[in-house]
Amino acid sequence: MSYSIARVSQAVVAGLTLSLAATAVSADALESTFSYSIVESDAAGGEALVERSSVKPGEIIHYQLRHENKTDGEMAGLVIAAPVPEGVSITLGSEQSSIPAVFEVQAEMDPENEGLEWSSLPAVRMIVDADGALVEEPLPESEIVAVRWSLSEALEAGESALNTYRVRVN
Repeated sequence: MSYSIARVSQAVVAGLTLSLAATAVSADALESTFSYSIVESDAAGGEALVERSSVKPGEIIHYQLRHENKTDGEMAGLVIAAPVPEGVSITLGSEQSSIPAVFEVQAEMDPENEGLEWSSLPAVRMIVDADGALVEEPLPESEIVAVRWSLSEALEAGESALNTYRVRVN
């Protein structure tokens, strides 16, 4: 069985968000691009990023989000968020940012609070055990529905930020 990579990637593009804290900028001030590749391994254990239109269960998709500051000034307080689409699970430890950032994941983590919450890593969630008590456990990668980077430094005029993460096809 294989899946169309376009279907999985459309969910990322549709859910890609960017926020600027306390900064008034025009719509064309920040140019954003999204791309993806499939991670293929060779016999020696090396990996290559290849372009393909379909994926199979167990394969890894490498997402890249690039944002370029098209203004004459710096942009501070950038927060870059992207979904983890249905049908895939994030592979924690694969996330990177070219600019120092706080990385967080979003999931339901507390049954006493409805909705999704953000957490830095290592993320934990509360579950109700067999005796009805709330207990803490590590948050499974399969429960994460979105990721975000809060950039710790300003994006200088003319500079780009690159954020990447990987998901495994379920």
